Amino acid sequence: MAKTEEKQTTAPKKKHYQNPSETWWGKVVVWLLLLGMVGAIIIGFILSVTSGNA
Repeated sequence: MAKTEEKQTTAPKKKHYQNPSETWWGKVVVWLLLLGMVGAIIIGFILSVTSGNA
C-alpha cells in the first residue's frame, strides 16, 4: 500500500535574539566604547602631566 506523505506545516523558527557582537552595528558600538575609554585614559594622563598633577 502507498504511504501517505506528511507535509511540514511549520515554518523554520526565526531567531528573535541576536547577539550584538555578531551584527555590524554591535561591533561598531563595542569598538566606539573601547576606543572612547582608552582615549579618555590617555587624554586624562596628558592633561594631568601638563597641569603638573602627575
